[in-house]
Amino acid sequence: MPDPREWEKMRQSLPKQWLHRPLLEGRLSLNYECFKADFKEQDIKKLPSHLCTSALLSKMILVALKKEIVLENNELEKITAELLYSLQWCEELDNPPAFLTGFCEMLEKMNITYDNLCGLGNTSGLLHLLFNRSMEHGTLWSLIIAKLVLSGSVSPDDVKQHYRRKEGFFPLTEGKMHTIQSLCPFLPEDDKKEFIAQCVPALLAWAEEGLGSTNGGFGHLAILNSCLQTRSIDDGELFHGILNILMCWKKDHEDIFLFSCDLSGVSPEVLGVNVEIVRFLSLFLRCCSSPLAEKEWDFILCSMLAWLETTRENYALRSVPLVQLLACVSCALACELSAFFDSTTRDPAGRLPANLVSEWKEFFSQGIHNLLLPLLVTVTGESRDTSETAFQNAVLKPMCETLTYVPKDQLLSHKLPARLIAGQKTNLPEHLQTLLNTLAPLLLFGARPVQIAVYQMLYKLMPELPQYDQDNLKSYGDEEEEPALSPPAALMSLLHAQEDLLESILGCVPVGQVVAIQPLSQDFCSVLGYLLTWKLILTFFKAASSQLRALYSMYLRKTKSLNKLLYHLFRLMPENPTCTDAAAEPSKEPKTFFTEEVQLSIRETATLPYHIPHLACSVYHMTLKDLPAMVRLWWNSSEKRVFNVVDRFTSKYVSSVLSLQEIASVQTSTQLFNGMTVKARATTREVMATYSIEDIVIELIIQLPSNYPLGSITVESGRRVGVAVQQWRNWMLQLSTYLTHQNGSIMEGLALWKNNVDKRFEGVEDCMICFSVIHGFNYSLPKKACRTCKKKFHSACLYKWFTSSNKSTCPLCRETFF
Repeated sequence: MPDPREWEKMRQSLPKQWLHRPLLEGRLSLNYECFKADFKEQDIKKLPSHLCTSALLSKMILVALKKEIVLENNELEKITAELLYSLQWCEELDNPPAFLTGFCEMLEKMNITYDNLCGLGNTSGLLHLLFNRSMEHGTLWSLIIAKLVLSGSVSPDDVKQHYRRKEGFFPLTEGKMHTIQSLCPFLPEDDKKEFIAQCVPALLAWAEEGLGSTNGGFGHLAILNSCLQTRSIDDGELFHGILNILMCWKKDHEDIFLFSCDLSGVSPEVLGVNVEIVRFLSLFLRCCSSPLAEKEWDFILCSMLAWLETTRENYALRSVPLVQLLACVSCALACELSAFFDSTTRDPAGRLPANLVSEWKEFFSQGIHNLLLPLLVTVTGESRDTSETAFQNAVLKPMCETLTYVPKDQLLSHKLPARLIAGQKTNLPEHLQTLLNTLAPLLLFGARPVQIAVYQMLYKLMPELPQYDQDNLKSYGDEEEEPALSPPAALMSLLHAQEDLLESILGCVPVGQVVAIQPLSQDFCSVLGYLLTWKLILTFFKAASSQLRALYSMYLRKTKSLNKLLYHLFRLMPENPTCTDAAAEPSKEPKTFFTEEVQLSIRETATLPYHIPHLACSVYHMTLKDLPAMVRLWWNSSEKRVFNVVDRFTSKYVSSVLSLQEIASVQTSTQLFNGMTVKARATTREVMATYSIEDIVIELIIQLPSNYPLGSITVESGRRVGVAVQQWRNWMLQLSTYLTHQNGSIMEGLALWKNNVDKRFEGVEDCMICFSVIHGFNYSLPKKACRTCKKKFHSACLYKWFTSSNKSTCPLCRETFF
């Protein structure tokens, strides 16, 4: 049996990576560097001796108890405590190696678990031993007590038996501080207030030399933060009192505050107290409901921006844990402020100082994004380990969440260095193309927070981009049979780069068989980036005019990119896309991934297993809604098994949703037609259009199929007054053709059809190839006239006639056309 000194030596040899999560989550606080000076990740290449020894002795205990062998000198409690220490160390690791995970699974099979160990012997004696070690050493011993309470093995009252008075925790040591921090989530409000009552006078009393010590400003502020973190206390007087203490600290000891400075020579004590100050300001914004005075806002806002400048200037020191931690909490404070002002569009109660919102928008918000956007590019460009759980990437979460609040106008006025690509075809101005070329590749970065933040930023820009192609639309003439135009080149090149990788991940799986993607794996990030890229392209497509959408869709058709996407979607969408909470309300319509918009949160990870399936459903919904003709073409040309899989799934889960949305868009449309009225009935999935001009009345009934939009839309005859039968049939056929082959809504199809009929009544003759005035693809009029018969044709129709017939004669009179 190891003696106490040997146990302590084995505990000290455990790699310190376990501290990452408790520090980042605020469960523990430190004001010294317990890592190696340069903090290179310690590789865990073999099982630690402490884990092996404690596990072996625990197995011996189980065998001894089974044989009713009595253990003396509290050996049972001592060995159990050591194994609990090892298990807690394993649990706190961010990315444990596979062999360590396998070892822990083996222990579970041997019944060496938290629950089994805590149930052995004298629980009170074990808790007494753990509490004493926590009070003396803190760290993992303190976290073990929190784990036991959280698991229900012991109650908060059981722990309370081991300390009688709150004063016994003071003066503070690291062990006592960590013990309080671990107990805080389980303490009643009165107990927390007692600890706060001990801390506030201490904060007032400490001079500059004691601000960074455990029994000084640092330790007492850390306990205050832990007491306030559960949001159970909303005492405006208390919050403002502590804030005024910090403002006095700044006035009397400004050099303690690490504003816009070099951190290379700063002591860990000063770093530690700054971390706790920033944490308190975030808690203040989150928990205090009483209004702030103007000077309080000035202190918080100016301090936040100064800490962010420190973060940017000291990025090279990110390997120092407390520097990394300061960067994380500084970005988190910026995020809290961004969220606050994002929700404060107006201040009807007059709770905010005059001009504060405008100052935020014009100065502070601009300052945040001018600092963080270039820093994001730098961090992602230099990061070798892209895992979002790696400690060196910890700043990415709060930084990226803050960047999701960047307004569109600030994105458009970015200060990133120019990044243009030789040979890249684009109509975008240089500053926009630079933004796309810089951010778009980060959609494939191997950390989810970066991917989501970049998507959120680019999503705001997508509706702005088609106008630049619209301005150059005349350069895409209708001389070609099928002219095409690429969506943003930065996104399409990204898509093409990903297609082979997606094929390697999903290609071997039959369509209709669902592939489970492990959250946070490399495949997860690859699929996530691919789907987010498609959502951006589809958002861009939706914002474009009908003429541009025709050109973009032709490009997608020629590259077969959409076909590849659709095959992948039917490997990613779940067989039953019902939301998990739908079963709780059986009386209501079930919520599905098609009725609920996907929420991609950077902070929340509980729904990660549903991100890819829900996102795949969202993308499929967008393709059906905005590219129905292309999806229909793919579906009709697919093999029978795929045809049936797609038909069943779409009819069951998507068609009714899209039909209702289409009918609702008709009913709520503000688009007015001169001479045409449009009505819709949801119950029968019908749209009725009545066109009238002079004495002519045309009524058409559009019927959506049950598998809409896969099946063909039917156009039926209603009233007809003053129109010849043949002309009537031609117009019905034209409407049916427009609705079937255009990638847009029913209202857009009706607008195109009406324009066609209007031109006919204006005296414009039909093209004698397609029998329409307006071309169904490029919306052009017949312009090319035969020199002999004088009939006019669409250029695209004529081009197709010449290439298919291998002749250059007029389709009507058969004379040479040119």
